[in-house]
Amino acid sequence: MKQPVLGKKISELRLAKGLTQSELAKKCQLSLRTIQRIEAAEVMPRSYTIKLIFENLDYEIYNSFGKLSYKLDSTAYKTKIRLEQFYQYVLDLFNLKTNAMKKITILSVSCIFIICSLLMIGPDTKAQNKEDTRTHLNQKNSDIVRWFNSGQIDSIANMYLHNACLIPDNYREIHHRENILAYYQFLYDTGFRFSQTQTKKLIITDSIAIDRGIWVAQSVLQLSGTYLTQWRLFNGKWYIENEMSNADFIGQQ
Repeated sequence: MKQPVLGKKISELRLAKGLTQSELAKKCQLSLRTIQRIEAAEVMPRSYTIKLIFENLDYEIYNSFGKLSYKLDSTAYKTKIRLEQFYQYVLDLFNLKTNAMKKITILSVSCIFIICSLLMIGPDTKAQNKEDTRTHLNQKNSDIVRWFNSGQIDSIANMYLHNACLIPDNYREIHHRENILAYYQFLYDTGFRFSQTQTKKLIITDSIAIDRGIWVAQSVLQLSGTYLTQWRLFNGKWYIENEMSNADFIGQQ
C-alpha cells in the first residue's frame, strides 16, 4: 500500500474508531508528529510501524493486501521461532570475529557429520554433483527475479513445494504455494522490483541445500536485505521448502 493511500486509510480507520491523532499515537507509543506525517503522506513508514498502527486500529492488514488472512496457531508460532533462531545461528556461525575457534570447531564437526552421513546412509534420491547443483540453484534464483520483475508470478509456483513456508520481513509466516504466490502478486502490484540477488554462502548435501545471500530492491523506497532459503531435492528436482528474509531501509528513490 503506497502513499498517499496508506495515510488516507489510517486516517479513515482512526476516525471510524473515534480517535484523535494524539490518542492513536499514545496507543501505538509513537510521537504525535509521526502519526501526523504518515496521515499527511509526508513519509512512508517502515513495515513494522504500519503493522503496529493497523493492529491498534483492529484492522487485519492482510485483508488489504489481497485478502490474505493468516492466524498464528501454536505450531506456526513454533515454526517461526525455530526458523528465526536457525537464521540468526547460521549468520553468527559464519562470523568468525568472535569465538572463532569454537565456531570453526562447530563447522568442522558439522561437515564431518554430513560427510559420515553421506557415506553411511544411502541417499533416497540420486546425488548430484555439487558444482552442477550450485550452478542450477543460481540459475533458479535468477529465474525467480526475472519472472517476478516481468510479472510472470505464476511461473514462480514451480519453484515451491506445495507445503512450503515463507517468512517475509516483519510479517507472519505464509504457508502453502498458492498463498506465497498471492503475496508475491501483492508485492508486484505495489511496484516492488528486484535489482539484485547474490548468494553469499551455499551448503549442499544430497537432498538439502541452504542458501544464504543478499538482495536489493526498489519500490516506494529503496531496500536491501538478507535471505535464507532451504531447498529440497524432490523427485529429482530442487524446490524451495522454507524461506525467510530480512529488509533494511536505505532511503527514498
